[in-house]
Amino acid sequence: MVRILGGKAKGVPLKVPASARPSPVRLRKALFDYLRLRYPKRGRFLDLYAGSGAVGLEAASEGFEATLVEKDQEAVALLKENLRRTGLRARIVPLPVEVFLPEAKARGERYTVAFMAPPYPLDLVQAFQALLESGLVEKGGLYILQHPKDLHLPFGERRVYGENALTLVEA
Repeated sequence: MVRILGGKAKGVPLKVPASARPSPVRLRKALFDYLRLRYPKRGRFLDLYAGSGAVGLEAASEGFEATLVEKDQEAVALLKENLRRTGLRARIVPLPVEVFLPEAKARGERYTVAFMAPPYPLDLVQAFQALLESGLVEKGGLYILQHPKDLHLPFGERRVYGENALTLVEA
């Protein structure tokens, strides 16, 4: 059972679509413990490949203004249901990430944190590079990639949580 770990919606269970691989509890807890300290005033949080919304809704529960991007229609329907269940506010964008990134850049959207947990069959480095090149994160903000611990990127700060890792790159 996937639940919101902290903030306003702490403990609320989330429905998970068949296509999703929710971020592990240990990773989410460590990530938000860090973000809570780094961004006491919160800011805008972008969750790409949102799936169940475990990360993006956690961000909204913690006080971030959250945008969740997901193309899978079953996942989008469950994201909307999870949003209702939590009573949180967030923007859900039902588009492929590859379409969203250039459109958001063209609109001048800016975020404090951009989190990406792509499906592992994708070329994760290429997907993260596209996010980095989008320039969507404001100065002092973070680009974050969740990936298997076996993947080592030649840049950024690496943090390992069990079989998963986060690579953080400051804007």
